[in-house]
Amino acid sequence: MNSAVIILYFNKINMTSECINSVIDAGIPMSQIFAFSNGSDIAFHKELKNRFPSIGHNHIEVNGGFSGGFNNSLKWIFSLGFTSALFLTNDTIMGKNALDECIITSSESGSGFIAPTIHYFRKPDKIDSCSGYFDRKRLTLSHYHSTDLPLYLNPDDYIPGTALFISADVFKKTGGMDESFHTYWDDVDISFRAHKSDIKQARCFKADIYHKVGQTCHKKPLYTTFYFQRNKILFCKKYLHGEELNIALKKISTEIDILFDKANSDNNTQKQKYIEEIKLLLE
Repeated sequence: MNSAVIILYFNKINMTSECINSVIDAGIPMSQIFAFSNGSDIAFHKELKNRFPSIGHNHIEVNGGFSGGFNNSLKWIFSLGFTSALFLTNDTIMGKNALDECIITSSESGSGFIAPTIHYFRKPDKIDSCSGYFDRKRLTLSHYHSTDLPLYLNPDDYIPGTALFISADVFKKTGGMDESFHTYWDDVDISFRAHKSDIKQARCFKADIYHKVGQTCHKKPLYTTFYFQRNKILFCKKYLHGEELNIALKKISTEIDILFDKANSDNNTQKQKYIEEIKLLLE
């Protein structure tokens, strides 16, 4: 299998460098390592190219959100002739055999969509996720923190976007992530679309990735609250129906004001615009 490792980044050059170095240390040939700048400052992109001149680099000028960065980076990789890729966000460290183990699991399971085992970077013995699941009653997303799981994902399970292995065939069949989500729930959505298309999704218990949790959007509480809650509504409207959907929308409606009160921000005008947009979606 002709596989690459692709690292998506937005600024944070030192963190991105640590991720790239982990891939190099794992013995992956330079010709199979790629870094994709999702609207980073051009100076960061140029500096990263100077630090790692032997790997592949690409850059888009406008940040496309997580879903846009995911799609653009993988379109690039597959256009180069690779048939599969281990996709990483730049706040991860790759374990030494992660790519090989994903390839083995893909071959043995017949799945081109694989969830590696993601550990907490600061507590490497603890598992952050080995896939996740959508709780239809609580309307929450949760991670499985154990490897005591079946090989294949269930219909309400999903592969977190932090790190995943995907074949060019699965990417083509799913069309990648839905860019209308921008950020949050986009990884859940692509897994659910894959389920609906009878695409097998599997777990790889031997592919270890280490995640520096909370290094991306969590320092922007207003931004995070808006996109997470907006996309929860979009997701529910897409996959829940009838009375289940009505109950879900009522539950979300009762929580919105409280959640935005907790999202501390000096920009009250923006906060109000966000609240109004979400309440329109709930009508």
